[in-house]
Amino acid sequence: MRNRIVSASVVVLTLALPVWWIHRHTSRYDYIIGQASARNGVDFYFVKALIFEESWFRPDIRGSMGESGLMQVSMAAAADFASKRGFPPFYEARLLEPELNVEVGCWYLRQSLDRYKNSPEPMLFALLRYNAGAARADAWLRQAQSGPVPAGMSSERYYLSLVDLPKTREYARRILQRSRSHNYWF
Repeated sequence: MRNRIVSASVVVLTLALPVWWIHRHTSRYDYIIGQASARNGVDFYFVKALIFEESWFRPDIRGSMGESGLMQVSMAAAADFASKRGFPPFYEARLLEPELNVEVGCWYLRQSLDRYKNSPEPMLFALLRYNAGAARADAWLRQAQSGPVPAGMSSERYYLSLVDLPKTREYARRILQRSRSHNYWF
C-alpha cells in the first residue's frame, strides 16, 4: 500500500511540474499585458496571443529584422511612440524591458486597429500590418474590398486567402484563433 502511495505521488509530481512550468511561463507577464492593453484600449487576449506568437513570452529575444522583446517591437515603432508621446528616443536595449516593450507594442497595435477600424476585419488587418507592414496590409485591404465574400465562406477565411505570404497568413490565423480560445499552452 505504501509503495502505491509513493508511486502515485511521484507520478502526480512528475505530471504537475511541467503543467506548473507552462502555466508560470505563459502567465508571468499577465499584469504588464493587462495594464498596457487597458491603457491602449486593446483586448488583453489579443495582445497575449500576439506575444505568444512573436516571442513565446521570452523578453530578451531579438528578431532577424532588428525587432526586440516580447512583442518584437522595431526601433522605428519605438521612435514613433517616443515622438508622439513626447519622450526622448529609446536605446535599443530598453526595448528588452517587458514593461516598455509591451507598452510600445500595445500602442502600435492600437494605431493599427484605428487605421483599419472601418475595414471588414479590423483585428485581422491590424495583424497583417503588424507583421508585413502598412503597404502590404493596405494592398490586401483594397483587394478584399474589391468584391463580396464568396457564399459559404467566412469573411476572415476569405480575407486570409488573399494574403499571398503564407507565413503572414498563418501568423494572423494563429493569433486570431489563440486570442479567441485563450490557449497559450501549445
